[in-house]
Amino acid sequence: MEPHILLSQMKSLLARAPDFGAYSPSSMEHHVWLGQAHALIARWNSLEAVGFNTATNFLGFQANREWNIAQIFGALHRAVADLELQLPTDGGQAFGPGAVYDFFKALNKVLSSAQKSLLIADPYMDDTVFDTYLSSVPKEVGVRLLVREYTAKVKPAAEKFIAQYGALLEVRSSNAFHDRLLFADGDVCWVIGQSIKNAAALKPTYLAPLSPDIAKLKLADYEQVWLGAAAI
Repeated sequence: MEPHILLSQMKSLLARAPDFGAYSPSSMEHHVWLGQAHALIARWNSLEAVGFNTATNFLGFQANREWNIAQIFGALHRAVADLELQLPTDGGQAFGPGAVYDFFKALNKVLSSAQKSLLIADPYMDDTVFDTYLSSVPKEVGVRLLVREYTAKVKPAAEKFIAQYGALLEVRSSNAFHDRLLFADGDVCWVIGQSIKNAAALKPTYLAPLSPDIAKLKLADYEQVWLGAAAI
């Protein structure tokens, strides 16, 4: 996994950490979070992942629970600090005019990092998104596209895409938005400087993650836009 994607997922994971003061060995919420945390730590540093796994396995023992919780969060914060040293402070990427292939690679890596869901909002998104980007998304990932200007092109392409690939895909149209955003797995949000269809073609653009607190607010706003949007 690319460092900038890993960093954004680490920060999001920390922002939604469950209350370990209420931990119990049977808590599914904690088990799911710990599993996701271990997977990210393993992608950052395999040796750290061994210690993380040990701390997780001993959480069931009350006597050393506080120490093991400290080991778990210590590993995550070390990962974030190390990744931030490797990357710009916001973890984003900038693309100059003409860097269309670099942008294509970067956005595809973000899309392919999703494990459960994607919501892509781009008022100028057209039918090229299917061949150019959605082919990199695993079939089990549910995809929602929020469009505005090119519904006449997007609709038949979406129907054919679903017919051939059986994708979990839904498309809606709305006039109530203007940002270009990508939400992965309901908690990581990326801002795109230009419309996906012509990003970096003639002007510079960027791909940058929002901080987890702002991403949460943005997702809530765009879920409301989605609910009010028209299916196409």
